[in-house]
Amino acid sequence: MAKKRVAERPKNRSGPRAPVGKRPLMVILNEKLIEDAKIAAIQDKTKVSAVVEELLRGWLAGRKTRK
Repeated sequence: MAKKRVAERPKNRSGPRAPVGKRPLMVILNEKLIEDAKIAAIQDKTKVSAVVEELLRGWLAGRKTRK
């Protein structure tokens, strides 16, 4: 009896998956800015994505108060 071939699942993108409730966002930034942000995040024992999220929340809150 021949073995039944099971179709392989298509491979997803490489890299870590986003945590539940979060999605990836691609932004285009200056190379030096990215490098400096990564170094500063490492020094502060955080992630660049956490810094960006914090900054965006502050920016959005500021927009609400100005309207």
